[in-house]
Amino acid sequence: MPENNLPTDSELKIDDLFKNIDELILKRNFDEAFNLVEENRAYITKFANVKQQLLLNKYHTKILFELTLMAYEVEKDADKFLNLFEKNRDFFEVHLDKPKYNRLLRYTSNIKKNRRKKKLNIIIPVAFFLVALLIYGVATMDILPKISFNEIYSSVAEKFKSDKPDDDADTPVPNDDSAEDNAEPDSGGASNEDEAISENNSSDGGSSDGALDEDYLLPSSTKELTLDDIIGMSSKDLRLAINEMYARHGYYFGPGANQRYFDEKPWYNPDMSIKSPNDIVENFTEIENKNLSFLATQERRLKNN
Repeated sequence: MPENNLPTDSELKIDDLFKNIDELILKRNFDEAFNLVEENRAYITKFANVKQQLLLNKYHTKILFELTLMAYEVEKDADKFLNLFEKNRDFFEVHLDKPKYNRLLRYTSNIKKNRRKKKLNIIIPVAFFLVALLIYGVATMDILPKISFNEIYSSVAEKFKSDKPDDDADTPVPNDDSAEDNAEPDSGGASNEDEAISENNSSDGGSSDGALDEDYLLPSSTKELTLDDIIGMSSKDLRLAINEMYARHGYYFGPGANQRYFDEKPWYNPDMSIKSPNDIVENFTEIENKNLSFLATQERRLKNN
């Protein structure tokens, strides 16, 4: 044999590698066989002869096919199987024979079909539940509001029976030393709120013409009030008149009877920037300060009688 037909050292080394790969494949140790091929792929590609190159492709195809097959049939790992198949799909399509390639395609189809089925098994019960819930809601829609409608109506009607507030819980009170003289709230002592100021407390028995101007209870911002202006008013009326003085300057009372009352007045324009009753008292005119003190005094007098 001519000297140039003798196998080279590299080719002999590659033959030894292939023997090791064969042994691993026979033992079905495909992971180690795959690692051995990958570790020596560059060397084999560089120094192998044509026959060895073809044999390398054969080994590579068999190992990849067996690893992919084991993921589905032995390990039952659908994700691993799909990952291997999709990663090497083009290689399989070229190098695998048709029955083996179709086998992998069939397994892929089975996995996707089972996953769709599992999704439907979740979606369908949820959909039925939502439909049932909707039907129940529609069926009870005409029943539930009737359960307490009369009670709700009675409660609302009672609350708005009178245009005037029934308490002074949301009455503003200045936080300074003049609070007692200006607008001190009801201290909780005994009072007769139905008692009104009579004509005996006035000088001529008349009432102010400005009391109803612009829908105000009293002209507390334009004139100095006298007993004539408050004839027939109860302590509640006087408390409302005090609140009206704050409302004229935009005081916001918060949720409650007073706020509802003044919200209906065309002149009322609440100013949400006002944080304290003191802010309003500081802007009162001399007449308003006198009237505030006067109304608070008359209110206490009625409550103490």
